[in-house]
Amino acid sequence: MLELTRCTGLDPVFRALIDALDEELNERYGAQMEFFGQHNQSNDVKNAVVISLDGEPAGCGCFKPFSQDSVEMKRIFVQKAFRGQRLARAVLAELEAWARELGYPYAVLETGILQPEAIRLYEATGYERIPNYPPYVGVLESVCFRKKL
Repeated sequence: MLELTRCTGLDPVFRALIDALDEELNERYGAQMEFFGQHNQSNDVKNAVVISLDGEPAGCGCFKPFSQDSVEMKRIFVQKAFRGQRLARAVLAELEAWARELGYPYAVLETGILQPEAIRLYEATGYERIPNYPPYVGVLESVCFRKKL
């Protein structure tokens, strides 16, 4: 059974999933994570989601206010054992619905060039590439997107 739970960045299950995400990103990006890590803090997040499959935490995501009309989607992640089941799409859809409920008409996000599966997900779910926004301007390893919710 699939279960989506809304929580905050302090939720212990969300935190454990973030630790797994950071471990994977460190494997992919190595020393570059010193730059990216400072922009991925999520303890203060008020809008986070955990997805569980048959009672096992499988993935997560969150968003932060970005501008008056946009949120920034962050930390979208599914553990390796649960991939290929469209769970990231479900997390993203839940986050988008929550942002709409709060009155935000747009979402932006940044991902890295070493995450082609994430890029495919965002393009497949209607996100369009945009010029990199701060703090990613000029960062060749970053790709930024925007979507009308």
